[in-house]
Amino acid sequence: MTWTRRDWIYLLSLTLLAATLRFYQLGAVPPGFQFDEAFNAIDAEQIWYGNRPLFLPANGGREVVYSYFQALLGNFLGFNVYSLRLASALAGIATVPAAYLLLRRVLQRESQTVALFTTLTLTVSFWHLHFSHYGIRVITMPLLLSGLFGAFWLSNHSRRPRTVWLATLVTGLLTGLSVWTHPSGRFTPFVLLGYTLWLLWWYPARRRWDRHHPLIKLAIIGLVAFVVFLPLGIEFYRHPEFFFGHASEVSIFAERVRGESAPWQVLGEHLLLVLGMFSITGDGEWIHNLPGRPVLEAPLALFFALGVVRWIWRLLRRDDPDRDALALLAGWTLVMLLPSVLSDAAPNYSRTLPTLPAVLVAAGLGLSWLAAGARRWQSRQAPSGLPRWSGYALASAVVAVSGVWATYDYFVRFPSHPDAYYHYDADKLDALAALETAAAAGNMVYLEPLWSTHATFSFLRDRAIVKSLDTSQTIVLPPPGLGALYAFPAEKLDRAASLARTWPDTTAGELHDRYGRLLLALVERSADQLAGWPEDFAPTNALPQSPNGAKRPHSDHPITQLPARFDDAPTLLGYQQRNDGQEVVLFWQAAATTLRDLTVFLQFMDQAGTRVAQIDRLPGDGSYLTPTWTPGERVIERYQPTLNDRCAGADPLWLYVGWYELAANGARRPLADGTGDAAVLGPLTLPIRAYPPDQIELPPGDARMLDADLTLLADTIVSNTLSNGTDFHVDLYWQATAALATTEVTIGLQRDQQWLPLWGDRLAPNTPWHDGEIICRRVRMTVPDTLPVGSYGLQLRTTKATLDLRTVTISPQ
Repeated sequence: MTWTRRDWIYLLSLTLLAATLRFYQLGAVPPGFQFDEAFNAIDAEQIWYGNRPLFLPANGGREVVYSYFQALLGNFLGFNVYSLRLASALAGIATVPAAYLLLRRVLQRESQTVALFTTLTLTVSFWHLHFSHYGIRVITMPLLLSGLFGAFWLSNHSRRPRTVWLATLVTGLLTGLSVWTHPSGRFTPFVLLGYTLWLLWWYPARRRWDRHHPLIKLAIIGLVAFVVFLPLGIEFYRHPEFFFGHASEVSIFAERVRGESAPWQVLGEHLLLVLGMFSITGDGEWIHNLPGRPVLEAPLALFFALGVVRWIWRLLRRDDPDRDALALLAGWTLVMLLPSVLSDAAPNYSRTLPTLPAVLVAAGLGLSWLAAGARRWQSRQAPSGLPRWSGYALASAVVAVSGVWATYDYFVRFPSHPDAYYHYDADKLDALAALETAAAAGNMVYLEPLWSTHATFSFLRDRAIVKSLDTSQTIVLPPPGLGALYAFPAEKLDRAASLARTWPDTTAGELHDRYGRLLLALVERSADQLAGWPEDFAPTNALPQSPNGAKRPHSDHPITQLPARFDDAPTLLGYQQRNDGQEVVLFWQAAATTLRDLTVFLQFMDQAGTRVAQIDRLPGDGSYLTPTWTPGERVIERYQPTLNDRCAGADPLWLYVGWYELAANGARRPLADGTGDAAVLGPLTLPIRAYPPDQIELPPGDARMLDADLTLLADTIVSNTLSNGTDFHVDLYWQATAALATTEVTIGLQRDQQWLPLWGDRLAPNTPWHDGEIICRRVRMTVPDTLPVGSYGLQLRTTKATLDLRTVTISPQ
């Protein structure tokens, strides 16, 4: 290669043009911040704050090089849309001079012209321009592969021994690095092996075993690459799903992809689609392309096709000085098209981008033929008066037309289309802007997790006063003096209406996007309106009396006087039972900021100290963790306990409430103004429930029918020997064939025609009970102090029947 002043002009001009196009509207086109970009952004931020992963398993699994590069840029420029896309822009710009230098090095015939028009096509290509504006990792591959295959060429063709071995080491280094960069890096060794076999096939002299043998250099490359790859390889060995997971999901061999077709049939279809993407029909995904737009515009596609013909023709000529270079570039192109051929959604512009700049050499060959046309015409015909540069002007005009076409499509048509607006989550950015405005007006903003946990919003909302909140079980009231805006995506209109009903004088508003589609449903309350509790949600501080002399399970745990303050944890203001006792509501307030990620526990204990139900839950069902609580906020949490003791319904229970820190091995937070680590509330009762037969375990016993509609399946008693003045209980298992929840039942002792009732009530008050379902009713009773000792019959009576349960013996106390 003879480097000239013209090369400098070309190189600098191409780089300047590439920089202009790639920096232009970098933060605005595409018109948002797409899901995949957001995942990379979150990872980049975590990397900078100390997380040092070898592989990123989220979102199908991603290699880390690009995210580390983003982290470096984010440190200097902040983590925002522009700085995170800047990583792609810089990689895209650097690819342009790298491609020019590569082609000038490996080609001899028409080297400067082919390098110029190939690189110029790359510079103005919609394909490469888009991925230079799109913050994902694949954009680094054309740059890395240009260096890799350039070094590989030198290792096989340089005449300087020192250059040969240095290039061999660099090739190995970049080959190993490619697997850290993108999944297509796993295909790189096939290009190296294929070209090595090409050299051994066509050049018998190279088969002589010495230190310059191609296989020896390939082995060195493989060894260096293996050392570079080894840490990631160990990670793949420990977690095979990192290596195979996403690839197996999108492979044409997966049933989800091929359906009922044979893999070879899908392979053929995908091959045609990928080959046709250059001039017929391109990628159909909005996140990659204007759907269906081919890679090349019509004028350029014509010369691309001509270049393919010239490429094949020159590969078949033994005397062509560039046959080896064209073979390497052809291998690069064909192998790097395979990721799209072998996977779903072909043609996929992201998976085929690593073919650049090699595949565009076809355009360079076609345009170089056009550029040399005037010279050929002058040599074959009489002087025509055409200047010698007219062919270059015509070839440049073809690229210019395509470039204007591509830039118009990219910077005008693409971002202005409604589908791009939604696919790039620009609607979420509009929502964020509206919520920021509401926050600036003196409101706390609470957004449903359907959006706030979305990768795009999760990353960007941290820059605004927007909090994530699942309102299905939780209501948050802001600190005194602030209003609140509760925002719900369109998919959660019912949730907005439900919350609006919590405040009878509130109606849900709506926010629409720029195309008129419903963006958010809103419930807004002023600071004055939020000074008190919602109408149906107000904490209860009065302590109920224990029914029927019910006793607490632990006398050393006194009933807690509310509010209950915890050390470095929210304060419990009060509680409430709702929905016929099926729901327990706790009222919390953040006393101060805490860094502890705490979990609340609710334990329901019966008189014997047995835990009959427990709930452990992160606030907001995981959407509103305690480190995000603002001092002064009041948090209303609803819980629906499920009894693990099926007979404990309607039994007096005591509720133990507190906080523990899972990251500290479950250590509980102590009460700040009392002893212990739990507030004790109650007594309260949970409703009796009816269960399908397969959901309740019956004790041994014979079923006894009281009448045609009601059957006692089994009963249990603590002991058949009882003492005067002692408490005892009986568990009764009933099955109904009709809705008999209101049946009156009495239980007592029978002896010598004397009937002593000990308990009476409806069988299952307020319990929905359907045919065939089973309930267990625990009946607590006390033996009278003055009851004569002896044997008694324990009987159960209804208005329709009397049933002998068992014989019990009463003994002196």
